[in-house]
Amino acid sequence: MNEIEVKAKLKDKEAVMNRLKEMGLKIHASKYQKDTIYWPNDIKDPSGRLFGRNFLRIREQKIGENKKILFTLKQQLKSSLDSIEHELEIKEEDIPKMFEIFELLDFYKYITVEKERTTAKMGDVEICIDDVKGLGSFIELEKFGEVGQADKIHEELYAILESWGITKEDYVYVGYDILMYKAKNL
Repeated sequence: MNEIEVKAKLKDKEAVMNRLKEMGLKIHASKYQKDTIYWPNDIKDPSGRLFGRNFLRIREQKIGENKKILFTLKQQLKSSLDSIEHELEIKEEDIPKMFEIFELLDFYKYITVEKERTTAKMGDVEICIDDVKGLGSFIELEKFGEVGQADKIHEELYAILESWGITKEDYVYVGYDILMYKAKNL
């Protein structure tokens, strides 16, 4: 299974939150996430070809007083919003050792992204409302599917966004890591 998502910049976060409440969806407590992303040493330019490549991430997540640390290996397929993910929970004290391992595997620290994430579930679609430090508010719709189903699922997810008044002009086709890199290097 691979994770397929669509993303858009939010002009009116409150309107979307109200829409979710009107639909009767349960909105979960927000969680803080700090993602430290490592890229292969031979990739320096985010506009280069990234598909089929592996990327590593350590996510430090906090909900209230509960903290969880996740190691993720992502492999991009047809786009940066279509990827195979392998995820494993690790201990907080393992983070420095994991960073050392990443570097020994010929990866470098690309960027760190911090956000507050609020989620809801609509059938098999996860809705994420993200307030990304330095970038603003976004919505992501995520769904898991078989390899080769990305186009069909993207179409379904974009139709949901459009039904909520989110237009193509607001769509974002890259991850927060690339958006953050571009914002810092303009």
